[in-house]
Amino acid sequence: MEGIQVDAGQCILLLWFGQEPGASMKDTVNQLLQKVGDTGKVQVEHMERLMLSAHSTSSFDMVLSGVLNPSQAVHDTSVLGEVCRILKPKGKLVLQEMAGESKSKDKLVSLLKLSGFVDIDQPVKVKQQNNGGSTSDNGELYRIHAAKPDYEVGSSAQLKLSFAPKAKAPATKAADVWTLTANDLVDDDLELINDDDLLDEDDLKKPDPSLLRASCADGPKKKKACKNCTCGLAEELEGEAGKATTQPKTSACGNCYLGDAFRCASCPYLGMPAFKPGEKIQLSQQQLKADI
Repeated sequence: MEGIQVDAGQCILLLWFGQEPGASMKDTVNQLLQKVGDTGKVQVEHMERLMLSAHSTSSFDMVLSGVLNPSQAVHDTSVLGEVCRILKPKGKLVLQEMAGESKSKDKLVSLLKLSGFVDIDQPVKVKQQNNGGSTSDNGELYRIHAAKPDYEVGSSAQLKLSFAPKAKAPATKAADVWTLTANDLVDDDLELINDDDLLDEDDLKKPDPSLLRASCADGPKKKKACKNCTCGLAEELEGEAGKATTQPKTSACGNCYLGDAFRCASCPYLGMPAFKPGEKIQLSQQQLKADI
């Protein structure tokens, strides 16, 4: 019981392993009873009966597991999870187990974390009472102190969240940044750039008048000459109009003069030979009469 702190009035559960509780059980229980006093309680139980006992949640202030017969103590997540359930919030667990090749001390710490324990101390090597040493065929004996969190499993708490809109920083206007006052313009230290210094030789050249003439035909719309057109588009459009008036007239489909192979089924020129475009075709009286 060295290194284990027990306070008066606590309710303690002592778990033991193996076939026989051992000769030191009675002495261990008497020591615990002296520490807890009349207001406290000490209960002894075998590990295999722990799952069948169905203790109420948060029943014990402290659980001592593996203090008796530590060479036979074996802890897993199911056992440690039940121990965490029956402990009170902030309840303490003192665990002792042999650590060797099959289960290292780091593995014991990992099992405690997976079972829900917090504030887990580093494993401390202790001496066994049966052989006076800390090493046996199963490995070395380690003791670990852990605690249950300060809340029950499934408990809830209200979170204080602020959904108030954040105050927006005042936007800086670009106009205010680049504004010059009258005082800035009369400052003696203010250096102004001469506009002529910004021009190069190409800017001083006189442009060609022919390059400055706008093209009336630019754009997706149909060509149309401007009023008082000077670019020559008006004359070009008049020439195209004259060509259009001299073109021969054609039929609606434009294929009648090519022959029957290109004529429609209702073409009046069916059966007639091909003719030159614009040639006047005379229909006979027989062709002008209806078939019925």
